[in-house]
Amino acid sequence: MKVIVLIGAAGLALASTSAYAQDVSGFRVEGRVGWETGSVDAAIPNPDDDEDEEGDEFLLASADDDRPSYGAEIGYDAQIGRSFVVGAYAGADFSSNSMCSELVEDDLACGELDRTFTVGLRAGVPIGENSLIYAKGGYSNGKFKASYDPDVTDNDDEEPGEVARFSDTRDGYHAGAGVEVGISSSVYAKLEYTYTDFGEGSYLLDEEDEVAFDMSTDRHQVLLGLGVRF
Repeated sequence: MKVIVLIGAAGLALASTSAYAQDVSGFRVEGRVGWETGSVDAAIPNPDDDEDEEGDEFLLASADDDRPSYGAEIGYDAQIGRSFVVGAYAGADFSSNSMCSELVEDDLACGELDRTFTVGLRAGVPIGENSLIYAKGGYSNGKFKASYDPDVTDNDDEEPGEVARFSDTRDGYHAGAGVEVGISSSVYAKLEYTYTDFGEGSYLLDEEDEVAFDMSTDRHQVLLGLGVRF
């Protein structure tokens, strides 16, 4: 929320500098770095649940992790008159966010985000000279790794439990907002906040009993970028 307020304040400051904006139409390419917070919610059927008694059907746990991220984006913007810009983009982001959580005693469920591909649309208002405030949203595809260790121990003399490992790609969505500040007629810097929801994945631990653990994952990113318009 603080980032969105900051983006809005930057947009108002830019708008006060000039009532006229030059055309920001054309292709663009940018690189970016930032900081992200990934979170995971995990659930597994409660082994102590009794159908004849009241109890929790699932055991729930959550974890999060903060890591740097980096990526790139290409896009095309079309300015409509002096007051509106629409565009399309595609991008890739990379990180090593790793999140682990205990579900039941002596076990550990972990999820790791690797790379994310995005495509989407954005719309904004040109402000100042060669600057833009915008909102964006679209489709995300993330590479996701999961593992489940049923016997975590702090005793080095004990053998660790068998770890189940899974690799998956997740379809989801993202939404965000940002401000681009024109450094020159073709070069811009940007500040952007993006939220991504990768949805839920289910991973089978026991095929005979059909026991699975579920993980839902999302991410918050604050990004700084430098780009060129053509």
